Order: sequence, then C-alpha cells, then structure tokens
Amino acid sequence: MVRGAIISIVYEKASNLNGQDADTATSLTLMSADVERIVQGWQTMHDIWANIIQIGLAVFLLEQQLGISCMVPVGVAIVALLGSFISLSLVIPRQSMWLEAIERRTLSTTSMLASIKEIKMLGLGTFFMTLVHKMRTDELDISKRFRTLLVWNMAFAWLTRIFAPIFTFATFVAISHKSGNDTALNTTNTFTSMSLFTLLADPLLSLVMALMSFIGSVGSFGRIQEYIQKEDHEDFRRKTLKPTYDLFQRSEKAIFSKPEVLTDGSSSSTNLSHRSTTPPPHPFRLLAIENGTFGWDSGKEPQLKDLSVAVSRGTFVMLLGPSGCGKSTLLKTILGEVPCLGGCISISSRSIAYCDQSPWHMNGTIKDGIIGMSGLDEEWYTIVVRACALDEDLRQLPRDDQTVIGNKGISISGGQSQRIALARAIYARKEVILLDDVLSSLDTVTEDYIFHHLLGVHGILRSIGSTVILASSSVKRAPYSDLVVALDTNGRVMEQGSFQDLNSTGGYVSSFALGAPQWEFEESRPSTPERDNIRRGPEKEPDEPMNETPGHGGDMTIYLYYARSIGWVATLVFMMAITSFVFCISFPSLWVKWWASSNEAEPGTHTSYYLGIYGMLGGIGMISLIVGCWQMFITMVPKSGEFFHREMLITVLSQDLQLIDMELPIAAINTFVMLVLCICQLVFMGMASKYAAISFPLVIITIFFIQKVYLRTSRQLRLLDLEAKAPLYSHFTDSLNGLITLRAFGWEQAMQEKNYRLLDDSQRPFYLLFAVQRWLTLTLDLVVAGIAVLLVIIVVTLRGTISAGYVGVALLNVIMFSQSIKLLMTFWTNLETHIGSILRIKSFTEDISSEDLPSEKGDVPPNWPSRGGIVFDSVSAEYRASEPVIKDISFSIKAGEKVGFCGRTGSGKTSLIMSLFRMIELSSGNKEIFSALNSVGLSSKVKEIAGGLDADVNLLFLSQGQKQLFSLARAILRPGNILVLDEATSNVDGKTDQIIQRVIRKKFSNHTILSVAHKLDTILDYDQVIVLDSGCVIESGNPYALLASNTSYFGKLYAKSTEDQE
Repeated sequence: MVRGAIISIVYEKASNLNGQDADTATSLTLMSADVERIVQGWQTMHDIWANIIQIGLAVFLLEQQLGISCMVPVGVAIVALLGSFISLSLVIPRQSMWLEAIERRTLSTTSMLASIKEIKMLGLGTFFMTLVHKMRTDELDISKRFRTLLVWNMAFAWLTRIFAPIFTFATFVAISHKSGNDTALNTTNTFTSMSLFTLLADPLLSLVMALMSFIGSVGSFGRIQEYIQKEDHEDFRRKTLKPTYDLFQRSEKAIFSKPEVLTDGSSSSTNLSHRSTTPPPHPFRLLAIENGTFGWDSGKEPQLKDLSVAVSRGTFVMLLGPSGCGKSTLLKTILGEVPCLGGCISISSRSIAYCDQSPWHMNGTIKDGIIGMSGLDEEWYTIVVRACALDEDLRQLPRDDQTVIGNKGISISGGQSQRIALARAIYARKEVILLDDVLSSLDTVTEDYIFHHLLGVHGILRSIGSTVILASSSVKRAPYSDLVVALDTNGRVMEQGSFQDLNSTGGYVSSFALGAPQWEFEESRPSTPERDNIRRGPEKEPDEPMNETPGHGGDMTIYLYYARSIGWVATLVFMMAITSFVFCISFPSLWVKWWASSNEAEPGTHTSYYLGIYGMLGGIGMISLIVGCWQMFITMVPKSGEFFHREMLITVLSQDLQLIDMELPIAAINTFVMLVLCICQLVFMGMASKYAAISFPLVIITIFFIQKVYLRTSRQLRLLDLEAKAPLYSHFTDSLNGLITLRAFGWEQAMQEKNYRLLDDSQRPFYLLFAVQRWLTLTLDLVVAGIAVLLVIIVVTLRGTISAGYVGVALLNVIMFSQSIKLLMTFWTNLETHIGSILRIKSFTEDISSEDLPSEKGDVPPNWPSRGGIVFDSVSAEYRASEPVIKDISFSIKAGEKVGFCGRTGSGKTSLIMSLFRMIELSSGNKEIFSALNSVGLSSKVKEIAGGLDADVNLLFLSQGQKQLFSLARAILRPGNILVLDEATSNVDGKTDQIIQRVIRKKFSNHTILSVAHKLDTILDYDQVIVLDSGCVIESGNPYALLASNTSYFGKLYAKSTEDQE
C-alpha cells in the first residue's frame, strides 16, 4: 500500500511539473531507488518497538539468574546503541551525497545513450565511455564514506552478542568471588544465562539493523517531500475569450470554406506599417496575446517580448523568423508552458494537438503511437495514414503498423518519425493543431503531398475546420496561409498580417520574393518502384520482454564470475575472516560448558584461564568481523563495481549497479555467516546425543526441500517483480519525456490511469513475495520445534547417561538455530535474487556479439583517413536479420569530391551514412573552439553566459537551427579529410542556411563531403549526386548532367522543389 501510494504521488507530481523541472533521472531515482528504501524501512518499522519490549523482558529474566550483573549487558547494549546512533546520524547526509552522484551519472549515461548513434559516428565513443566511467569511479569514492558506516554499524550490531556474555560472566564471577561464593557459576545458571543473552542479543542486532533501514527511509522521504514541494506548472492562459466584432467582420462560412487567403477591400487604405506589427481584428477569435512577454526564467532576459497576436478560428497561421527567434517558444506559450512575465494571453479552446520539433513517441507499435489515447476509428485512421504518406512506408516495414518503436523513434528514419507524430496530431481531431517545423525532414515530393492533403483545397484539416499554427524555418508555404507572423532575433513581432499584404510592404516576408499559392495539386503519390513480395506484418507483434533473464540465477558459474570480478585473493581473505568470526562466536558455548564443569569440580581455580580465553575469542571474533566487512565493503565492492560498469556501460536506471554496490555485498556477508553458523550449531547439538545427530540428515533433507521450493518460488516472484517494474518505469520515462505533448493533448488523466494499471500489475508479485516469506517463517519454526521436541525426548529418555553440560549446549544451540536457519533462508534468497544482477550483466557481455568483426581488432593509424577516398563495393546493411535497408550498393568517391545523396524520406540515405562510420577522437584548445564558434555565429552567445566554454550547454537554450550550427562548429575542430552531413539545413531558416553553406565551402573545401539533402539546390555544385530509393541506387552522376536529361529522376525531384519555392 505504501509503495503504491508513493509511486502514485510521485507520478502525479511529475505530471504537474514545469517542463523545465521535469528531470527524468531525478524523478526515476525517486520512483525506484528511494521508494524501495522506504518500503524496506517500513517493513522493519514495527521491529523497533517490538525489539525494545523483548530486550526489556530479557534483562528482567537475566536479573533473576545473575542479579546485579544483569546490568552489564544493558551497559554494553547502551554503548552499542550509542555507537550505532552516532553512526546512523551520518547515514542520511552521506547517503544523499551518494544518491546525488548516482543521479549525475545516470543523467549523463541517459544523455549519452539518447545520442549513441551520433556519438559513435563522431568517433567519440571512447571519450564518453571514459567520461561516464570516471563518474562511476567518483560515485564509488563518494559512497566509500557511506560504506564505511556500514562496517561500523555491523560491528556495533554484533558488539552485544560477542562481549555482553564475557563482561557479564566476568562481573558475576568477580562479585561471587568477593562474597566467597566461588561455586555460583554452574551449568544451570550458565546455560540459562547464555539462552537469555541470545534472547537479548538477537533483538539488539535486529533493532540496530531496523533503525539503520528506517533512518535511510526517512532520508528518502525527505527527498520525495522536497520533490513534491516543487512549484507546480502554472497555466497563465485565460480560459475564455469572447469574440469581438468590428469593421473587418467576415462570415463564418468564408473562414471554413475558402482555402484562399482571406482579404478585405478596405485593407489597402489602412496604415500598412501599423498593421504589419499588430494583429488584425476578427469576430471569431480563438487566440489573443496582448503585449505579452514570456520567458522560462524571470531572472533572465525573456525569450519573447511585447507580443500582440490574434488568431481566428479555422485559419492557417504561419510563424516565421530566423533560427533562435522564439518560434518554438511561442508555440509552447500558446500551450501554457512558458511563464507569462507581462501582458496576457487568452484562448477560447483547450482542444489542442501538438507536434514537437523533436518527435516524441511512446514505447509501442506505430499504430498505438498514432492513435494515442484517442480511441480507435479504423476509417479515420486509414485517412490520416494516407494523408501523411505513411501507407507506403508501413508496407516497407517488417510488421507494417505493428512495428514497435520507442520514445526515440527506434528503427525508423527522421522523416518517418516526424510523420508519425504528425499523424497522431491529425488523428486526435482537435480544434487547434500546433506544428513545430514538422515538414523539415521530408523530401520535396512527400512534403508537397502531405501539405496539400492536410491544408490544400480538399485537405482534411480544412474539412474539419481546425485552426493550424505552423512554425517553420522554411517560408515557401507562407502564400497558403491566412495569417503570417514573423519574429525577429530579439523575440519581437517584426510584421504580421495576410501574405498578400506583407508581400507588398518590402519587409521580411517580401524579401523572399514568393509567388502566388498553387492550389491546384496533381494527385501523385510519393511512391517507390514496385516491389515484389511486400511483407505485411501480423496483427500484433509478439511481446518481447525488455529484460529477459534466465530463470536460474543461482548457478555456481555466476558466483565464480562474481568472484573473478573481485579477485581470488580478496575472496579468500573475506571467506577466512568470516569463518574465523563464526568460529569465535559459536565455540564459546562449548567453552563456557567446560568452564562451568571445571568450576563445579574445582571452584574458582581456573577462572582467569577460562575467562582470558573467552575474552580472546571475543576479541578475535570482533576483529575478524571488521576485517571481513571491510574487505567486502571497502575493497571488494569498488573492484566489482568498476568491473561490471566497464563490462556493461549501458545501465540507464542504475538498478543493477545499486544491487551490486549495496544489496549484494550485504546479502553475501549475511548468507555466508549464517551458513557457517548453522553448521556449527548442528555440530554442537549433535554433541549432546548421537541419537539426535542421527536425525540431522533427515532435518537437512527437509530443509533442503523447503529451500528448493521456497527459492524456486521466491526467485521467480523476484523476477516477475523486476519484469513488472520495467513497463512501469518505461511508462514513467515516456510520460516525462513527452510531458508537454501529453499536457497539450489533455491526456494526463489517461496516462495516469495507465500508470495505475501498471502499478497494480507490479504490486501482485511484490505482495505474493511477502506471503511466501511468511510461509517460510512458519515452516522453519515447525522444523526447529520438531528438532527441539526430538532432542528433549532423547534427553529425558536417556537421562543419567548424557552430560548436563552438553544438554545445555544442545538446547542453547537449538534456540540459536531457530533464528539462524530463518535468517539463512532469507539472506540466501536475497543473495540468489541479487546475484541475478550479475547474471544479467554476464548474459549481456557474453550473449550480445560485438559490432567489430574478429578481423577488426587493429588500431586505426593516427593520420587515417590520409586522403579521403571512399569505395562502396556491393554493400548491404540491415538493422535486423533478413530486413536489409541498404541493398547491394556499389560506388566510388575520389578524394576531395563532394557528393550529395537524395531521395524521398525513408529511402535509405541516413542508413547509408550510418554504414560508413569509423572516426578518430577530438582534441582542440579554447582559441580554436572560439574560432569555430565564431565561424557559425555562436561565439557571442557562449561568451554571454557565465562559465563560457565550461558552462552547461543546456543553459544556452539553443534552438534546433542553432544546434545544427553548434554541430557544424564541432565538425570544424575535428581533424580529418571527410565531412558527412545528414540534413544539415533541414531545421534552419534561409539566413542560417546561407551561413552553413558558406562555412562548408570555406572550411571544408579540401574535404571529401557526403551530404544527405532534401534541399537540392544546396548540392548542385557537388561533383556527383546519388539518388536512392528503397535502399537501392537508382541514379548517379554529375548534377548538371542529370538535370540536362529529360528522363532523370533527380531532374524531376529538382523541378518539383523549385516549383514549390516559386
């Protein structure tokens, strides 16, 4: 119940956070690691008061046997508790420092994995691997202070059990000797007291461990409380907007039926300079911004200033302006995501669909991604898929629309990813549709097809009367719009109005010399050549578990693999230290028996001898415990932690690594201690009677079958628990990554209900595991009770033939065996479960083959590539087996040639580039970095921010176009002779495009250049172009030679692109 409530609270809070505060790594750590600590702490919360009562009763009974000496174990216990409390007081701050280090590493690892393709293509894999591994090493160093506390906590926890009997018997013997009663120490009170010491020490140990767990949970509660106290997202939009009526009234019928740009005869007599910066009035107003100033941080310069914009219902609005002017920010402002620092924004409809510039997808099939939470309408779904030109792409995919994609658009091209997100926005049939540069990654033919099917004369968005606001770096669709709003680089409106008006003012829009809109559209599909045997996918793709883990986690090979990661010497030292510790806490029960027997025969004669050896055993035991724990937590954990992180550097959620750092060492220590302890206790019980020892094989067989049933069941329940958590965490990550999109669609409630369903699914194995643990406790108690009854029957039957001392040893060990065997089974199960983390890493490192072929083990020469010549000889490539995306391609590129790749979206251009890469590592200084940034016009932006080159790049708030420039500056710094560009100008305005082209021709004039492009005029001066379709080369040659041919496919593509620009 507690776990479900906290997870629900964290998810609900995360859904209400500001977009800037939605940190996936932090939120996921709270939902996973912190919630688990709270659950663990609350499981032992009732043990605290119960153990205090049990300690009080044990002290009372001990006073009946030893008199005033009973206060000695209380004093030892107080010392142990004080030491534990001092140690526990340091737990929260040190644990918080460790968790913060985990968050930093997790965030860096997540960011690295999100861009893993780009990192590998840039040859920066080793650099980032080293960087993240360094963060892992730092994390282990920070956690060392916390792990040191674990060692001392373990020592304080065992202090009472080891030294309380020694000091108590020493005090009792001293008092007895002073009073002249050297015979006071006898077998009867000795073993009665030893039993009571056990009843005192076990709850003390349990109390310390419970307090440690509870204090840790309090720290996690504090982190969650701090999280839920963060400021909620505030919607600054007014909820209603009354229509206004004035001289420029138009009929509602005209708005919804006319695709042409609406004009008014009286507009020519109006002051154009005034109208170009203020919104035209309209009777059916949907949106109005009046003198609005908006920014993410009130302490910094706002991104948008003094905006006044009005949008009417059913119109098509275009937002234009240079890269970084605030177009995307304005769309998020309309969504209510950006704080209003001045003025006001009013909107009359909350039925909004939003398509981000960087497409967001939920984990699931393409069909699920398009439908979202809108409900299935097959007819409408088919219309939308066709309008977004996805039907041909789906036919090419292995499972049609049942192909699984992730939240980063796995296994699909950038253009396909954008069109799927666009289809989701259209399918939702919202009154307002906000599109952030959604056509930038599309080729000309596909873009033209989609635009006219959505916003043409018979476009579906025109037919349903949606208001569409499109932010774009391209101005070519401006003639088709009803309203154009152009922003300048300072985030102000430099002009707005109808295209006809702005095109005649000599301002920003008119500078592009755009022609009249071409509403006539010839129905021609962006098809590919006919292919035989197109495979259609099954209705549903078989489910594949995210983390498939073999069922037998306790294989001995896994323990050996773990031992090898640590080192055999370290493992041997640990085992010897723990064995010594167990011997020193078990053998004293027999030693005290000999002492009591000797004292009965010769009172007070050998007291110093027996007491000295007893004390020495206690001292050696404590030292052995500290050495064993230090060896595990301080020596072995860092070794295994670094080894496994190096073996598998893709543990995004840090779950396996946290188990290796904390849970696994504790489980290993406890299991080994209890295993050796149980063996010793059975030996001592057998010493009382050979007849009792005869029954031990039966007991061992019984326990074996119990553990076999329990371990098998609990292991599978643990695995089910982990598998049930995976979709819960994945859904949580999806929700945070797409928070703005989900809020725009109004799907928060639906996503929260899905979270409840996934949470219910994860609670079932979690609860059943507790039920199985309770069954284990009952069963083992019955077994121990059977042993005790059998032992008593034998002792009573054979009374007079068995030494009373050995009977006391046996009964004492029965008492201790009851607790030890339960702890052994519990710790063993934990060890078996946590060793599964090692199994997952072992399976990953051994079962997944390296991307390098066996022959690719040599080092790359320092000057490679020395010239830059490239040869593709019958190259085929595939993402998955039997699904080629590049098919038998052959071509050669001479050193220094510039080659452009073109073709419709999804034709294999990016896949061809990805099949090429092996690059060298970056090395450069500040002077060169600023020179590169200056070349692309970003140096001033970096100098303005505190920290300069050392500042977090996220603080620059780069637009998508500026990120392209940033990437180009990085390419300038890289040594080499080859430059690869994949849609380098897709998300930029004309001015930025010119900067990029100028830099390419100036800085890379001697490079071999491979450029994937939809803007074909950028590659006309290249040496050759290669046209791809369906993963095949269909045409290649000099651009101008191909343009001169009437049958050239490239010529048709170019003619279509220039026609649209005109």
